[in-house]
Amino acid sequence: MPIEDLEPGRVLSIQSHVVSGYVGNRAATFPLQTLGYDVDVVNTVQFSNHTGYGHTNGHKTTPEQLRAIFEGLSTNGLATHSRILTGYVPGAEALKVVAEQIRKVREVNPEVIYVLDPVMGDMGTGLYVSEDVVPIYKDMLQLATVITPNQFEVELLSGINITSLSSLRAALRHLHTTSNLPHIAFSSIPLPISLVASLDLPPPPESYLRLLPNPTPPWYDAVGIGEPEDEVLVCFASTWKTNGDDMDTWAFALPTIRGYFSGVGDLFSAMVLAHFDNPDSRSQLPSLPHAVSKALLTVQQILLKTHIHSLIKSGSSGAATPRPLHHSTNEQSHPQHQSVIPSDAELDAAKPINPRDPRRKAKRMRLRELRVVPERALIANGGEGWAGKRLNWSRVLQ
Repeated sequence: MPIEDLEPGRVLSIQSHVVSGYVGNRAATFPLQTLGYDVDVVNTVQFSNHTGYGHTNGHKTTPEQLRAIFEGLSTNGLATHSRILTGYVPGAEALKVVAEQIRKVREVNPEVIYVLDPVMGDMGTGLYVSEDVVPIYKDMLQLATVITPNQFEVELLSGINITSLSSLRAALRHLHTTSNLPHIAFSSIPLPISLVASLDLPPPPESYLRLLPNPTPPWYDAVGIGEPEDEVLVCFASTWKTNGDDMDTWAFALPTIRGYFSGVGDLFSAMVLAHFDNPDSRSQLPSLPHAVSKALLTVQQILLKTHIHSLIKSGSSGAATPRPLHHSTNEQSHPQHQSVIPSDAELDAAKPINPRDPRRKAKRMRLRELRVVPERALIANGGEGWAGKRLNWSRVLQ
């Protein structure tokens, strides 16, 4: 396939599909389309819903079926995607087929932008795919333009346990240098407030803060508020300098919303793909920090709107009062709301139903699905981005 046949606005997204809910391709396709991309999807699984519901049914796409789909695209000259996104692939044999397809595409058109989300597991959960996929993902790093791992996946791929900024830098450097990997968007890692304070990272943008209820609800932890040993989520965007022997690394501090969400990483990866190498005229950031900045604002706004919506629909109070741009601090004009997130056990006790009925949990899980369609204006607008800061590693590690 000649280089000139690539279609600039066409994306190939290879990841999971659920009939109901927003993870995998369901979390990625509509947002990418909202931003003007033409998205072709390959579903690595087809499930009724994501596994957070407890009861899930459906099937996995076999390696033979995946190979047949890729063969059909190639034979018909339809593999003209300028951007590729891969996410959840449950088994090693299926992942080998995906890797083989991407390798073929990259050999013909090395300028294709490939965002690899190495979906393997999470801290506290461990692996939720076959162990056999780990070495395959390590080999795939050399094919990627950008990877979007979480902490568990960074540690797994690098072999380095992250316990400090020094070990974090070592893990990023290892991934860059051993696989010739240009860009890493490290989705988030919890770090102590005292450590984050030393980095002096910017606060959330005003366009995000004005979406908060007023006064600040108890389920929201602002950046840097709390005890020194409390943790703040930080996202890192790291690019290997081609004209040197070091990394250009940006950090972004994130507030914490104490609620349950699925598909966040899938949406983040899709938005990084959408905005990478496509900075708007207002941005002075390099390509990866620009893409991460835009992706974070979209994701964080949708998380906030999703959580508020779930509280309102579940009957919790204090969720719907928007925060004005210059909000009052007079507590008498804005009385403190008792916004509490009841547990599943408390909700069941208040309205007893058969505990074995899957609908017990599914009804509540559905309220927590990312509101990518109702909040599509937040995706289309894009906003000013989430402010970050370039790190001076020499100074940080002193």
